Amino acid sequence: MNERRIIFVSFLFIIGFFIIIFRLVDLQTRDKEILEELIKKQYIREEKVILPRGAIYDSNGNILAISIPKLTVFAIPKYIKDKEKVSEELSKILKISKENILRKLEKHKSYVVISDSVDKSLKKEIEALRYRLKEWNIGLLDNSKRIYPFDELAGSTIGFVNKITGKGAEGLEYKYNSILGGGLKKIRFIADATGKPLHIIDTLDNISQSKDIVLTIDSNIQHIAEEVLNRYVKLRKPKGALILIVDPNTGDIVANATYPNYNPNRYWKYKIRKNITFQNAYEPGSLAKPFVLAKAIESRNIDLEKKYFCEWGKIVIDNVRIKDHTPFGELTVRDIIVHSSNVGIIKIALEENPKELYDLFFKLGFGKSTGTFPGETSGKLRRNYLPVNVAYLSIGQSWTASPIQIAMAYSSIANGGLLLKPRILKKVIDKKTGKIEENKPTVIRRVFRRETTDILKGVLLDVVEKGTAKRGKSKFYTIAGKTGTAQKYDPELKRLSTEKYYTWFAGFFPVTNPKYTIVILFDEPQKIGEKEKIGGGSVSAPILRDLVDRIMFYKKIKPDKSGN
Repeated sequence: MNERRIIFVSFLFIIGFFIIIFRLVDLQTRDKEILEELIKKQYIREEKVILPRGAIYDSNGNILAISIPKLTVFAIPKYIKDKEKVSEELSKILKISKENILRKLEKHKSYVVISDSVDKSLKKEIEALRYRLKEWNIGLLDNSKRIYPFDELAGSTIGFVNKITGKGAEGLEYKYNSILGGGLKKIRFIADATGKPLHIIDTLDNISQSKDIVLTIDSNIQHIAEEVLNRYVKLRKPKGALILIVDPNTGDIVANATYPNYNPNRYWKYKIRKNITFQNAYEPGSLAKPFVLAKAIESRNIDLEKKYFCEWGKIVIDNVRIKDHTPFGELTVRDIIVHSSNVGIIKIALEENPKELYDLFFKLGFGKSTGTFPGETSGKLRRNYLPVNVAYLSIGQSWTASPIQIAMAYSSIANGGLLLKPRILKKVIDKKTGKIEENKPTVIRRVFRRETTDILKGVLLDVVEKGTAKRGKSKFYTIAGKTGTAQKYDPELKRLSTEKYYTWFAGFFPVTNPKYTIVILFDEPQKIGEKEKIGGGSVSAPILRDLVDRIMFYKKIKPDKSGN
């Protein structure tokens, strides 16, 4: 009897054992997905983190943009036992108002970010808070925040990183997204029963793809340009303004000060985030005149002392009357540029082959984007060989150019006749391998003979020394260049305005060995006095002296004017 009972009980144990084995196998097959989902809900969490990006440096090695390691503090509100207490304690640590935190905890249920830019030094303090309050559904994740140490310095050029997506959204941050890396990555981590992250399941592979970049911008010259620009903006109250400085021998963009500008650290506070140097085009006005002279020199070796009658300031072409800013009688070719006569340059232009004249302007890069900056404009230049259109071409009206196009065209005079591609990216540094990729200067084409540019330099030097730009001449350094004034079209009056202008200066210095090309533009500058006549000579040229002397003294370049 006892033996039968033992056998029966043993049989039940064996049956039970096989049932358990069968159930385990069944769980591993039929219910595997259910179990995995259950474990996932309880112990595996998935969150998005912003990956760090490569740093941006200026040409001197100063940091212009960098990703700083930060912490994201998050919570699962539906499991927070005392929202009031948690809000109060976190507020003390994070320096965020208690009301702000409480609002987030009451509004959300499953997941909410309390702050995504918490200093890593606070990690132990926040962890201690979790244990003290037994609130295990407060969590921490490593994160990254983009910082611009110099605030608005070159802000419209550098651009910014979107704080939600972690990717560049404007400017060079956007252009070089593929190099700088960053962005969002979903990571899964295993948490213990208290909700504390124990192990990251996914690796942050993207981090190794980020590289640093070095720009051609010199932050010291950038600072000088912005300081001078801001002073004159306060004086003139324009709609827009800029100072662009380029190395004519390499195409390097050394400084680009713009108004309006913005601080990338607080980009969301600004409605306008354009960079007008690249993204806007304007009528260049008299800046076009030296190129017409260059064509006349190369096509027929025009004599600079040849005289033209300038009709006392009025000329009619195809029944269209074009005026001068001042009535002139006879002027030499040199003085037509020095004193900026519309009538004189139109007469010279109409003696040229119109197709060849247009060819030159296209060869100088007008009508085509340089491809340097996101959203860059091409400007507007179309062929039309009617005499009136040739006349407008020669005086820089009825066509438009971007300031970067102007800078590269004038650089071709400064460097002896070569059109260069603008360069703002100097090199790329792979932090992982230490490999450095140099972005070398690029010559696009030759547009002038060196002999032609030598003649032009002398004429443009006279413009600054005794012509329309004389208010900008330096006591220490030779400067060559040209002023420009273009009337703006008034859509209300449906004609050119007599009150609204673009004022320009474009040139280079020192003339003996050009180091820098400079472009200055003001859009609708205001008069200082009632009797003042707005123009490139009165508005843009005076800025020169401040800029040139400060830049050259900073670079410790010896004055090239005699007696200094």
